[in-house]
Amino acid sequence: MSSIRRLVLHGASWARRGQRPFRLTAALFTLTAASAWAQPSTETWCDFGRAGPASTLPTPVALSAAHAQARFFGTGPGTTAADLVLASALEGRSVDWDVATRHYADTLDGVCALDVSPQELRAARVLTVGGIAFIRPGTGALQLPGHVRAAVIDLRELPEAPGLEEALARAIGAVSNAPITRLSERVRHHTGLTDETAPIDEYSNYINFVDLRAREPLVATGQAELPVALLTGPRLAPAAARFAVDLRMARRAWLVGASVHAEVAESRWMPVKSKGVLVRTSRLEDAWGAVPDVIPADLPLTHFGPVAGHSEAIPSARALQSVAGLGMPAPVDRTAPVVRNAPLTRNPLEVMPPSEASSGIARAGLVIVHGATRLFFPYFATVGDGIDGRLLETLASVDAVPVTEREQTLRLLLRFTEVLHDGHGFAFAPGTPPPAGYFAALLEEVAEEPVIRRSAMAEVHPGDTVTSVDGWPMSEWLAREKALSSAATPGFKYDVAIRRLLRMNGPTTFGLRDVEGVTRFVQVQPQPQMLLGPPSLRGAGSLEDLGAPELHFINLSSYLLKTPAAFRAALTAAQGARGLVVDVRAGPGINTYEVAMRLIQESFSAPLFRFPVWRGADERGVHEEEFPLDPLSGPSYAGPIVLLVSPRSVSSAENLSMMLTGTRRVTVVGRRSAGTNGSVTKMLLPGSMNVWFTGMEVLYPDRTRFHGVGIVPDIEVSPTASDLATGRDPELLRAIEFLRTGQ
Repeated sequence: MSSIRRLVLHGASWARRGQRPFRLTAALFTLTAASAWAQPSTETWCDFGRAGPASTLPTPVALSAAHAQARFFGTGPGTTAADLVLASALEGRSVDWDVATRHYADTLDGVCALDVSPQELRAARVLTVGGIAFIRPGTGALQLPGHVRAAVIDLRELPEAPGLEEALARAIGAVSNAPITRLSERVRHHTGLTDETAPIDEYSNYINFVDLRAREPLVATGQAELPVALLTGPRLAPAAARFAVDLRMARRAWLVGASVHAEVAESRWMPVKSKGVLVRTSRLEDAWGAVPDVIPADLPLTHFGPVAGHSEAIPSARALQSVAGLGMPAPVDRTAPVVRNAPLTRNPLEVMPPSEASSGIARAGLVIVHGATRLFFPYFATVGDGIDGRLLETLASVDAVPVTEREQTLRLLLRFTEVLHDGHGFAFAPGTPPPAGYFAALLEEVAEEPVIRRSAMAEVHPGDTVTSVDGWPMSEWLAREKALSSAATPGFKYDVAIRRLLRMNGPTTFGLRDVEGVTRFVQVQPQPQMLLGPPSLRGAGSLEDLGAPELHFINLSSYLLKTPAAFRAALTAAQGARGLVVDVRAGPGINTYEVAMRLIQESFSAPLFRFPVWRGADERGVHEEEFPLDPLSGPSYAGPIVLLVSPRSVSSAENLSMMLTGTRRVTVVGRRSAGTNGSVTKMLLPGSMNVWFTGMEVLYPDRTRFHGVGIVPDIEVSPTASDLATGRDPELLRAIEFLRTGQ
């Protein structure tokens, strides 16, 4: 049914009931204006939205927030497509952020660019004319006289400013004595940040899906349920549009003026610089499905005129008084098909971005990771929040030196992740050619210097301290690489940085100082393979060769012990031993929960895992998971245990260590661990770059902190260069001493 026909029929209905019908030719309404609305238009929903104030954030930070809304919650294309639009917008030697914002919005579906508005939300105002309240929503409380019979709420020209939603709720609440049901929102739900580099499977810790989110009803604070008309202009703030659609679909208010576009109501204002964007992040629905794309105005609005003492244009007194006879509006016509889409689940690897390098790609990668960590990184309260400053720093680096190689992008991303202080914070450039070869040695930090533990090169010996690389002092080389190395503890930061020494692009001259203090310079040829393995290559078995036949040793390194069956066999062999040394100085290769359940002799809990949760763009929460565990037997071990840890004990090694130390089952010997536990989340970025970070917070069951603390040894032992030269294992020897003497 057309809007004109509904209007005529409703007027006839009022007349039959003896009510005073609207005079369609009176000051407020005209049929000729109504008929004009039905004309075809080339306008899009972007033409019907109203902006809000400027951002107080630095411009790149503000664009990061805007893109994060589109990427993680938007109704537009998938992540790769959205990211490539951003990269295109950020190309060039430097960036005009307003031009970039406009280019971004004009190219990306579901996003509109608008000029920011200087208008602020003013104080709420009420004008009463003949028992009709004319309400301009705003800040502060609303006071309505007791004789008010109806209300007109003016939504025209309200800015999308902080506090608008609350102001609107106060306005309708003051003229209602029953809660007003609001529409639900079809939104994207995130539990953590879905891994973007691998298909989702049943074991994925982080997922996203589309969900229907109910919204709380609007609270009634008034003494009566008064007739309400909403005055709507051609451009509405998203909050005002949402309010209008909620009330009209609930048949709680009439729309007087312009039609309301649902897409505006489903968007969020994200200011950037002098321009900002509306990002559509939901679809409004009720029990019958999506609401119409356009909610037509019930009545046109004409013949405005000033009221004494008020300079703004408001309806005439006669027009205001006619609102009292409105009654309840008819249901909104829903016969037209709904064409706007809802958000979709973000599936990994929908499209692979090309492996390219440019300044735009580098800038986009930095902006994207900033926005993702702002939403999903769980440890800012623990490590501090420096990502805004780091984004500005790294973007300035792109402006200073244009990016032409993927290695430049990689180092910029590594520099950004460093500020997270996260042992899972890494960046990668898959598909890049391998290096010419490797420095085939296993390095260990000794007194803040890298020392060779093992070597596959005849000219490089265990116990040698690396003092320089191609004439570059090792202290300076390390300082540069540490600036690109994310870690939660100093020991693991050193380990992450020193790994980059192992990749060689050609023959390299190393300065090496032997245990006698003599320095020599050796040109090393790149080797075809890296030297892999844990600190100790000792397998499971008796410690008889070290003079302790009554003690047993199990090395959980994935390099040595590869299956649960192998662990059970090693534990079976340890039955009857007076003490057991468990080595997690390198990552375990088996299920650490089974290990804990066979070593802990009572019921216990796994660490507490806390996932960041977003139900749409506005509702943030935390999902917690706790796992009670019971001991296993056949085999198990009930005797004294020493646990060996090192800075390379990270993630799964620490997960096991948390359970063993949390139940006071072990004495810990060695050096502090990496202080990083929890599943990694992985991002796919323009240029086919990858960035990783920890996607969940992990605490001890008593909720005490672990990140950045790690497993702190009860007995601290560090190797010396002489220990490494002779193959002596001081941590293991100290563990034996403790198990034999108790000290």
